[in-house]
Amino acid sequence: MKKNKLDGGYSIDFELFGLVCNKKEYKLAWHLNQALDISLIKQEDIKIEYADHTSILISNYLYETDYLLFELLQNRLLGSGNQKNQLLMPELKQFDYLLKFRDQTDEVTSENVSAIIKDIPIIEYAMRLNFDVLKSKENLLY
Repeated sequence: MKKNKLDGGYSIDFELFGLVCNKKEYKLAWHLNQALDISLIKQEDIKIEYADHTSILISNYLYETDYLLFELLQNRLLGSGNQKNQLLMPELKQFDYLLKFRDQTDEVTSENVSAIIKDIPIIEYAMRLNFDVLKSKENLLY
């Protein structure tokens, strides 16, 4: 009997950086705005509800043009029920924030962004992450 396999793959069109920073997100967003010459703006929290009536809120800042995207996500989530103190990406518990980056013009490269954010004094550590090896990568596809 022939078996068919369903490929549930999806294309990822962004780079992902993990950031360690003990400052509030609005302060980090301000520093990123200054260093990258962008304008991250606080968005309404993304709410994900689960079948067991719990939910999580993902705090985020966004800068988006026709060809460029920066999205700052807090890795430590605000939850309800038994979801309190949950992480957006549990395997990345060492990172306080995640930065999604996409440039469709190839004018701004991930190497440039990495060098710039590593020079921001309030960021203790920044690392470009390999999206393919993350177990909970679906959490970033909302």
